[in-house]
Amino acid sequence: MRFSDQLFYFIQSCLINWEFIFFEHLRPFIYRSFFKKMGKRVRISPGSHFKYPSEINIGNDVYIGRNCIFVGKGGLIIGNDVLIGAGSKICTTSHVYKDVSIPINKQGLRSKPISIGDNIWIGFDCKILGGVRIKSHSILATNSVLLEDQFYEENSVIAGVPAVKKGVTNA
Repeated sequence: MRFSDQLFYFIQSCLINWEFIFFEHLRPFIYRSFFKKMGKRVRISPGSHFKYPSEINIGNDVYIGRNCIFVGKGGLIIGNDVLIGAGSKICTTSHVYKDVSIPINKQGLRSKPISIGDNIWIGFDCKILGGVRIKSHSILATNSVLLEDQFYEENSVIAGVPAVKKGVTNA
């Protein structure tokens, strides 16, 4: 783990739960130098947590709701004009579990990049797992679970557990 990521975790722990709307703007200002890229006018609500920020790209005009979790190991790209609902989790990593004679926590992790396009609305409490690619102008319904290695085309309305395309947006 990079030293800059470790330093970020300390700074994040000091700022993570500060209330007041002012801190939604202050967090990105302070966090920016630790991320691979963070665009302009990013807002981060209280309680949202980032791991491996040095591998996370966030575009312009992104809003991140309360208590979201982001794991960027292996690469996480969030486009411009993205709304991420409270409680959502976006995780590029998962545990390796190939040998049942070895405990899962001793088999390591694997990472797969996630790509989220422009102008996407992610509803409350969605889960997005490694390898997912969502093209622009799409909507994820509340509580949707996007399983590993799924691809969703532009203008998709996505919902369910597991998530499937339910329709198209009027883009």
